This record gives sequence, structure tokens and C-alpha cells, in this order.
Amino acid sequence: MKVNPQSFFNFCASHTSLLRKLAEHDGEISEFETIRLVRINPAIEELPETTWRRLRELQILVPTEPGSDLYLMAEPVSRLLAYLSNEANAATPEMIRGYVSSLETTTKRLDRSLDDQDIQEVALAFEEISQTLRRIHADLNETQHAILAEVARYKTERSRVSVRQKYQRIVHWMERYVEPMIEIVRSDGPLRPAFEEAERLLHRAREEALFNDHPALARNLRFLRLVGVHALRVFTQCRKEIQPLYESLRRSSFIAEGAARALEKLQTEGLAKWGSEYLIGIAMERYQNVPSDAAIALTLRRIVEHPPEPPPFLEFAIEKENPLALVRLRWLDSLPDTVGGILPVSDLMAWLVSTYPDRDTSEIVAAFGLLVFHRDFHATFVDEAQHTYATSDGEVKAFPLILAST
Repeated sequence: MKVNPQSFFNFCASHTSLLRKLAEHDGEISEFETIRLVRINPAIEELPETTWRRLRELQILVPTEPGSDLYLMAEPVSRLLAYLSNEANAATPEMIRGYVSSLETTTKRLDRSLDDQDIQEVALAFEEISQTLRRIHADLNETQHAILAEVARYKTERSRVSVRQKYQRIVHWMERYVEPMIEIVRSDGPLRPAFEEAERLLHRAREEALFNDHPALARNLRFLRLVGVHALRVFTQCRKEIQPLYESLRRSSFIAEGAARALEKLQTEGLAKWGSEYLIGIAMERYQNVPSDAAIALTLRRIVEHPPEPPPFLEFAIEKENPLALVRLRWLDSLPDTVGGILPVSDLMAWLVSTYPDRDTSEIVAAFGLLVFHRDFHATFVDEAQHTYATSDGEVKAFPLILAST
């Protein structure tokens, strides 16, 4: 049944306090409980039965199942009240992963639709991507507000809650929401590849003219980039807010735990041993078989009377020839200066083979690569057929290459 928007908002405006009470009621509610709430609310002047009938007609309360006597507040109404009250419910990491999985499935369907040039299916997939992006953005924002509200509550609340309970609650938020969310939205997490694939397909749809709503395409492309950057910034900020509180409560929790142990020991053992021993065992190095003065004196005498010995003599042999690797390295280092004086070279490989006929294939190829990628030279392949160049131990097939100075 379609609801009249004007009647809905008029009713909500005149029954705000009742709606808040219903929203605070966790779980199902019956007709009897609802009428009781209406009767104790002084702001409502109409009959409780009339209010109950209007709640059902406007679909503010919906049955848990057809024919049931138990009702729940409709989810859109509940979210609207939470928004108006500046309240937020954190989305779990599993929910965000579900959105990412849904986005991946939709992009695969969009890819197939683009291949088949199915315009109707492209439009449906585009609409699903738009809805998924808005849900991700809304849930990320709501989770951020919930986390920051929790941090603010711990900073300002003066209730009689133990330090350990506060610490456990902050650990819950850190380990259940902040850290897993950062793993999802970071640059190497699952969110970024899904967004990049969606962006690629949206660009493809625009290029192939299979989706003609260009403003909507541009809006979704901007939204993809916005959500990706915004998500990481949001949860990085949440971690910066919650980390100092986490460390502070962690230290306070340790102090409270030590104080509890001290009080417990004081109650069981009394004041007799108070202060004479450590309350908590401290690890320390323990010495056994301590040497006597006679043993120390004997060791010192042996050191002093020990006959001196000359240090061992190491004979360093000078090699008559340089190692082959060093010779090869020096030859490669000298090539830029050698080639620099004869530039330009019309065929670099031919010049190397003719100038150094005794070099093997590996050395010729190494020299070729060194000169081609040298910062002082510019290499250009010639549009000719492939040539075969003979070396001392084989042959090299390559296209002619001109080497000039940059």
C-alpha cells in the first residue's frame, strides 16, 4: 500500500517523542506495549487505538511476518530517526566485503553485456553499481561517526566504568572495525581493484556509446574516485583518534591490574610482609658457582705469565694477470668514450662485431645493451629487414640500429 508522504511527515512531526521510544525499543513490540507507550506520553492527545491504527497505516510499524501480532519499526523509518538524531550504527567489515563482492559480480555482468552489446543489461548493471557505491559511501560514513562518537564518549563520560572495561571496549572497536576496515580500503586491499575494474568498464561503456546518460556516467566516475580516497582517509583518521586512547587505557589497565594484585595479596597475607618483597616477580640474572679470589688470582697470573707469540704471517700473492671479469668490466666501461668520438653509428651491431671480432656473443650483446640504454646516446631502429651478424662463437640476428648523441 502506497503511503501519503504528507500524512507520514505530519504524523512524525506530531509524534516525535513516541517514535523515539519505539526506536529505542530493541526488538519486536506488540499492540499492548505500543498502546501503553502512547498512554504514558503526555504530548499525544488522540486515543491510543487511533495512534496504533495510524502507525500501521503509515507503515511505521510492520509485522514481523504476515498475520503476526508482533511488529518491528520499518528500517527506512529507523534510519531516518537515527539520521535526525545524529546517531550512527557501525557497519561491520563483513558488510563492506559483501558490497565489494557484489560490485565485482556486477562488473563481470557489465563486462559480458558490453561484449554482447546488450544496452538494456548495461543500464541495469550501471544502476546496480550506482546503488552499491552509495551504500558503501553511506556505511563508511556511518561507521566513522559511530567510532568517533565512541571515542568522544570515553573522553567526556564520567560514569563509573572500570578502566579494564573501557580498555576492552576500545580494543573491540580497534580490532573489530578500524583495523579490518583499513585492510579492506587500503591501496592493496580488495576495494581498490574492484573500483578500478568498475571505472575501466564505465569508460568503455562511454567510448562504445552503449550508455548515453553521460552526466550519470561522469557522476559515477567521480564517485568511484571519491569513495576510494575518502574511505582510506576516514579510517586512517579513526585510527589516529583511537590509538592514543587505546595506549592510555592500556597503561591504565596494567596499573589497575597490578593494584588489584597488590590489594589481594594485602588481604591474604596482611601487613607483615608488605614492602619486604616484590608484589610481582621480576626476571633477573642469577649467578651460580661464583669464582673465589684464589681462582681469579690464578687466572690473572696465567695471563701475565703466558709467553708472547708473534702474530701469524699472511703472505699476499700478487696475481700476474687481471681476472677476466675485471678485464671485461673495464672494456665495457671504456665503450661510451670510444663510441662517442665516432658518432653517429649507422649500424651499432655491425660496428661492434667488426671492431671487436674476438669478443664472444655474450660480450657483444652486453656492449650493445649498455650503449643503447646509455643516458648520453639516442638509439633508433632502422626500418629494414633483420640482419645476421657473425661473432667469434656464433651469430646474432637483429634489426639495424642507428646510435647518435642526445
